[in-house]
Amino acid sequence: MNKINIGFIGCGGMAIAHCNSLKLLWEAGCREFSVIAVCDIIENKAEDMAERFAGFTGHKPNVYTDAKTMLDAEKELQTVLVITPHNDHHISACMAMEAGVNVLIEKPLGITIRAAKLIMASAEKTGKLLHVAENYRMDVNERALNWAIKQDFIGTPRILNWVDVGERLWYWDWRDHLDISGGAWTFDGGVHHSDLFQYNIGTVKRVTAVMTSYENTRYAKYESISDYEQAKLNKRYAHFRQTRSLKPINPTTLEEPIEATVEDTTAAILEFDNGVIGTWLVSRAAPGTVDRSNVIYGSKGAIYWGDGIYNNHHEQIYTKDSLAKAFLESLTPDEKENFFPYGVMDTLSVEWKQHFDALNGISEPEVTAQIGLNAMAIPMAIYESAAIGAPVMVEDILNMKIETYQKQLNDIWSIK
Repeated sequence: MNKINIGFIGCGGMAIAHCNSLKLLWEAGCREFSVIAVCDIIENKAEDMAERFAGFTGHKPNVYTDAKTMLDAEKELQTVLVITPHNDHHISACMAMEAGVNVLIEKPLGITIRAAKLIMASAEKTGKLLHVAENYRMDVNERALNWAIKQDFIGTPRILNWVDVGERLWYWDWRDHLDISGGAWTFDGGVHHSDLFQYNIGTVKRVTAVMTSYENTRYAKYESISDYEQAKLNKRYAHFRQTRSLKPINPTTLEEPIEATVEDTTAAILEFDNGVIGTWLVSRAAPGTVDRSNVIYGSKGAIYWGDGIYNNHHEQIYTKDSLAKAFLESLTPDEKENFFPYGVMDTLSVEWKQHFDALNGISEPEVTAQIGLNAMAIPMAIYESAAIGAPVMVEDILNMKIETYQKQLNDIWSIK
């Protein structure tokens, strides 16, 4: 197995998560990589990241504040993780591939469909690997849910109901600015959820949606409520309550208002090729108890994220944990190693091992560029449908026949 020389472009919070996941692999005995360079426009962040890697590999990566400089200088670099704000994805990814370097890119693939296709075109032109970091499906509970559907535990899927609502008044840096993020949680987190819909149910063909902003003001200064957060995590649907976008804060401590330019609420009807109908409600303007009632109803029962499976007699036949246990017991040793290499169940670690295997010619990564593009297409279809006030075909979104919402973003960043 050839050792892969890695670079990081971007050293923010999610980059720390990737670093920790590589550490888990390292400690489990996977030594197929060496992180040789890290880059961030804020030098202290890059320096901190380099120290983190030195702490467990014994080798400190070189530190850069400019991605082009890093790509020009590091002749042994084989792959980079692009983990910058959404508006930069196409810039850094294309630059890396043009420099002869493979790419693992955090979701979403691009800030618009057109930007994503620029990246895909660069991969095709250069012959470099383009692997989209879409890790939710790799969680043991997601694998178990997918397995349960394939095992006919709930019969034929009929209805998807996805509720993702709560209140967020605190400021989330660049994510609250349309020109940088491309959209709010419907896009940022929604790419993950869209991928799960398509992984578990199938292709979405048509989307009808509305969109609004009830509360544009965010606050840069606030106090978190850690005890309240932990209480929330212990309740039903805990798996999806852990999103950072719903971390609780003390509303009496809000100061330093900033105007957000992204939406805070979307509601959509999803029509799948196989006849499944989905409803998807996302809001960060809903005070009160967080609601993440996420379920697929089938002809024989229903499966609830974070809870388990119920039959048509309203009886719970599997809890979340017992379903995961049954799934794991169904796997052969080879299947288990494929799903959870080195026995590591951390989703980002699994993603990295798939990346190494792809670079070593062993297997294609699970989330290809096309799958990453498809995951983007549903949130973008929501925005486009809301912008024109009519249903849209997802195929038209993928083929860039409808770009009313995206035009402003393409114009700002000169995406042709």
